[in-house]
Amino acid sequence: MLLHNRNIIRVAKDGSVANCIIVKMCYDYAVVKYEGKEYRIAYDVIDEVVGHELLVEIE
Repeated sequence: MLLHNRNIIRVAKDGSVANCIIVKMCYDYAVVKYEGKEYRIAYDVIDEVVGHELLVEIE
């Protein structure tokens, strides 16, 4: 059994606000999942961490 903990963040840009899940953190950007697609975003558009997602993967 594997446990995955991912942060749910609020992204604010150009008056739009969305909740996304961080999939991967890189030096210059974060890879987030939003509505089934993955996007690269700069850290300065992350407004705040609003929650956590705990995933359980059974092998």
